[in-house]
Amino acid sequence: MYQAIGKAIFTGSRRALVLGMLVLLGLTGCVTETNDPLAQNRDPKKAAQAYVEAGTMYMQRGNMEHANRTLTRAHEIAPNDPAVNNALALFYSIEGNDEQVERHFKKALAEDPEFSQARNNYAVYLFEKGKYDEAIVQLERVTKDYRYARRFKAYENLGICYLKKQDTESAKAAFNRALQLNSNLPVSLLEMAELSLTEGDNKLASRYLKKYESIAPPSPRQLWLGIRLQRELGDKNKLASYELALKNMFPGSAEYKAYKASL
Repeated sequence: MYQAIGKAIFTGSRRALVLGMLVLLGLTGCVTETNDPLAQNRDPKKAAQAYVEAGTMYMQRGNMEHANRTLTRAHEIAPNDPAVNNALALFYSIEGNDEQVERHFKKALAEDPEFSQARNNYAVYLFEKGKYDEAIVQLERVTKDYRYARRFKAYENLGICYLKKQDTESAKAAFNRALQLNSNLPVSLLEMAELSLTEGDNKLASRYLKKYESIAPPSPRQLWLGIRLQRELGDKNKLASYELALKNMFPGSAEYKAYKASL
């Protein structure tokens, strides 16, 4: 029914997934690389925050030894702090320590059930482990947090989860809600184009694809979708353009192999 879920937002290596989460942590200002923030600031909460920011920066750079040291120090200072436990969960996600991932995500959410960023991160982790129903439960809760600035991303992630369960109606509802909140979401646009094409609504698929192409660079999946769509719509010039682009830009892709097999 649906072949492209593996190329959506949840995909890639565990490291890539977690690095994507780290970007969303939104480090503010310049992080001071200091040996002991607590020595400079006697407020334990602020010191722990400084360690979390430094540890996050180290993870982004791939320096896991320094990340481990700084996040461990943060945990020593503030073991119950939700942000500390969220950061540690992300660290252990990269390291592949599932027991510690579960422990720290659950600790973060137990201390602050409204910590939607951690809940969304936990959902991503659950998705990666194939626990789609559990991920959906977490994401449904995130979408109800109207203070969370990235509710649109939670809806998008929810749509991807529903696609994995082959619940296309729920997926469409989630993607549509995501696009209502933010109309410039390449993943949601491409998913809706794919779903619309599958359902035979070629004009709607064309609108979603056109919007996608106005905000995102070419991708193998987008070009293969365009080929299949133009085979239905009959625009030979657009069809040839998509075919040439897929051949020249992504000759080693699975989509190009599918295209060749379809001839």
